[in-house]
Amino acid sequence: FLLGFALFASPAQAQDDLGDALETVGQQYADGYTKPVTDALGANLNAGLFRTAEVGGEGVIPVIDVYVGVAGMGALTAGLEDSFRPTDDQVQTENDRTLRIEYPNTDFPTAFGENESPGRADVIDRETGMKVDEAPLPSSLIDTPIAPLGVPQVGVGTVLGTDAQLRYLPETNISSYGSVSLFGLSVRHSLSQYIPLSPLNVAVQGTWQSLALYTFATNGETSTIAFDQDAANSVRALAGVSVTLAVIQLNVDYALGSTNTVSAGVGLAL
Repeated sequence: FLLGFALFASPAQAQDDLGDALETVGQQYADGYTKPVTDALGANLNAGLFRTAEVGGEGVIPVIDVYVGVAGMGALTAGLEDSFRPTDDQVQTENDRTLRIEYPNTDFPTAFGENESPGRADVIDRETGMKVDEAPLPSSLIDTPIAPLGVPQVGVGTVLGTDAQLRYLPETNISSYGSVSLFGLSVRHSLSQYIPLSPLNVAVQGTWQSLALYTFATNGETSTIAFDQDAANSVRALAGVSVTLAVIQLNVDYALGSTNTVSAGVGLAL
């Protein structure tokens, strides 16, 4: 994941060394603040990737199968963290000035929840022990039982029992606070074609996806940083059902993992 995060900045933070310090404050704080968002969107990324293990024979067009549809998925936020505690930090600026970042001794809200701002982080000059500035810290962003995501999908096949699926979401505002974009490519190959008279459709699928989430303040100057995060979901169990009515294909599934998700899709199987 690539995430962007912004903290409010005061005019005094225009100095290079203080700007460096506040950027580091933003990076450490943003890591804890956005972690449940990463976990939720990471779970959503792995939802709605397939509708059936059958490869080929789904559509009505001879020789080639085409699928055009949209998948809607939602991660349940009940099990996600709504608070965290950063540790005080030390920053070496480009001007060889050492600054200490001191956070309030309290729990800090994550993006999900309804918690107020914990106040401000103090920026202390280590050499003099004097406070040289402070950084306002954000409150929770949104209180919601489910984190939704919708993605258009296009699939095409079949060549030697193999088809491919593309999902793409251009940068789209998800609220007045930020936007999200997504690109993914899946390749699926039939294994049941190698098993004569197989009573089941069996397939293997590999997927590569990239998601970018941008959150930003709606007013005031900002100090912006970017960083990578790993989502918590690694293994999960899934159950679902798919129904085709003429050329219309409907599917729904529920997945159990570190973050549970529900997804549904509708599309045309041509």
